Amino acid sequence: MIQLGGMILVMVGAAATPYVKKALIKVQSRERKNKTKAIINASNNELIEAESHSEIAISAEEERHKLRFILTTGTMGLAVMAQTSFIWLTPISYLLIGYFSANIFKEAATALFKEKKIKVDILDTGVILLTLMFGQIGAAAFMVWILDLADMLLQKTTKKSQKYLSDIFGEQPRFAWLLVDGSEVQTEVKDLKKGDIIVVGTGESIPVDGVIIDGGAMIDQQSLTGESTPADKQEDEHVFASTVIVAGKINVKVEETGKNTLASQVISIINEASGYDVKLQSVGEKMADKMVLPTMGLGAMGYATAGPGALLAIMNADFGTGIRVAAPIALLASLGNAAKNGILIKHSEVIEKLKDIDVVLFDKTGTLTKDIPTVSRIITANKSHHSEDKILFYTATAEQKFSHPIAAAILQKAQDQNIELAHYDESEYDVGLGINVKIEGKQIKVGSRRYMEREGITIPPAIQKALKETNELGQSAILTAINDKVAGMIELQSTIRDEAADVIADLREHGIKEIVLISGDHEAPTKKLSNELNIDRYFAGVLPNEKADYVKLLQDEGKKVMMVGDGINDSAALSHADIGVSLKGASTIAVDVADVIFMDGSLTKFHYLFEVADNLQKNVKRSFLMIAIPNTVCIVGAFMGIFGLKASLVLNNGFNLIAAANGMLPYTETSAKNAENKIEAIEPKEVSDDEKTKKEENKDELLQKVKMKQTFSRRLSEN
Repeated sequence: MIQLGGMILVMVGAAATPYVKKALIKVQSRERKNKTKAIINASNNELIEAESHSEIAISAEEERHKLRFILTTGTMGLAVMAQTSFIWLTPISYLLIGYFSANIFKEAATALFKEKKIKVDILDTGVILLTLMFGQIGAAAFMVWILDLADMLLQKTTKKSQKYLSDIFGEQPRFAWLLVDGSEVQTEVKDLKKGDIIVVGTGESIPVDGVIIDGGAMIDQQSLTGESTPADKQEDEHVFASTVIVAGKINVKVEETGKNTLASQVISIINEASGYDVKLQSVGEKMADKMVLPTMGLGAMGYATAGPGALLAIMNADFGTGIRVAAPIALLASLGNAAKNGILIKHSEVIEKLKDIDVVLFDKTGTLTKDIPTVSRIITANKSHHSEDKILFYTATAEQKFSHPIAAAILQKAQDQNIELAHYDESEYDVGLGINVKIEGKQIKVGSRRYMEREGITIPPAIQKALKETNELGQSAILTAINDKVAGMIELQSTIRDEAADVIADLREHGIKEIVLISGDHEAPTKKLSNELNIDRYFAGVLPNEKADYVKLLQDEGKKVMMVGDGINDSAALSHADIGVSLKGASTIAVDVADVIFMDGSLTKFHYLFEVADNLQKNVKRSFLMIAIPNTVCIVGAFMGIFGLKASLVLNNGFNLIAAANGMLPYTETSAKNAENKIEAIEPKEVSDDEKTKKEENKDELLQKVKMKQTFSRRLSEN
């Protein structure tokens, strides 16, 4: 009768929960409004107001969790006293247990009746109700308390994880040196606006995204792009917030500040990717839910063979509660570690999907080959009329105002040859075909064979022969005509990335069954690249809007496809793929549709991406073993009559907490790795005196290079 009355009180307590919550929310809402008014009255700054609202919301949530935990702790104490000495406390204990169990009951009812699924909340509800039915109100209260502790631990870890992600980019500077009428004035970073000029020197963190307008520096961008060596940045080059100047001094024109900087966007994307709103699809939740029915079955067997004590011990010794806390913690840590190494994972399910990928589909240009081709040879129609350098001079001068890859390749060749370019008088550009300009009084036309034929210009035999050879090699070429006569030809070839072959081999080692190449190029160059890199299959002559169809073609073959492209031009194909990877780099993260972005545009990040996924799987499996082994011992002991409910509570919940701590290991592993790297950077192991001297000389040479560039830039501006 006591248990029956108690169960009625539990139901009453659970039913009263919504009404009590409404009253509490009204009180908290009134308190928040008063606090908000006080903060808003203290400052007129819109940013501070917005931050105050956010901080108050977070603080209120934390206070609510703390209050609930204190109350469930008190409830547990009352329940233990009611069960041992003060029986008159029993009704109050039942009511409080019902009240604090309401959320658990609600989740179980939703899973069972709405979602039609067997989930771990049903098992938690069963354990609480069974302990109450058998008069174990202390155990029931302890169960509610430990679930609250797990939720609080998850919330605190989430908060710590978000801070960890922010700390990836270091502590952000509050002040900057604003250039005003030639003087440097200390100004708060939040007051900077687009167009302002700031001065940043050695050892300082750049507080904004912007462009260098004066000076030069070596900049450590590792936190943003994962690059291990500092980047040499000069005038007209972009710099980003959260990067640090190793040597040099620069004047930066502000382009983006605050939440609009690249670093802030990265943090925002990771936070969204790691949100626990989607944790029901995580490996931890799946594992927890799968163990519900086996645990219930074993509990029934225990009741039949060893009585109610065995039933309660087995039902409490579930395999899922701990893993659903440990797995999300490990997931968030993995996302943070990936970001620290220059890999931005925009959707957390990518880590789980990686192990199922069968095919990696590479877009040719800009992924396996470099964005910019190289000049392989220069052919003249008649060497007695025009030299190779002259052909290069006219072609590069005509192309100097264009930024497409062919122009970049030709301009680079001219720079390598120390050819000084001229100014041209006028220009006409026929999109995709050619350029028509006047240089030093001569009419220069630069473009494809088709362009020359359309202009009615005859192609001489020597150039026709060279064009045939170029086509057979799978290369491309542009022709240069002087006063409507073809004077020469420049041949260009795609350059395979240095790391391409090693990356493809590494992908195969990670279980990728097929590597496929897709390109808009003709058959010959695509086939040549495919053979050189030992690629299984290729598709040539594919237009950008058709690439998604080929992704679907591979998927229709029953394969899981990872598409690797440039992030913008391949957006449709990347969206259709099971996983889309962009090599476009840091500058396009806001508009890039890919699931994963390699911040420095390097293929070598693939190895670490798979390593992150493998380590996460190992961590979750380790956590599961930490939970499974002691709980299995407990179940066997319950069948043998050795273990009861108390032993089950200690073993189960103790190892659940250990598993949660294991979920946090990626944080400590990263800290240890970073510390090790710093120590190695300061004092490398087993390095000879000659090597140390050489490294010091290289460092001095690097710093001298920066100083020379700064002096050169300053002299230019003075002249």
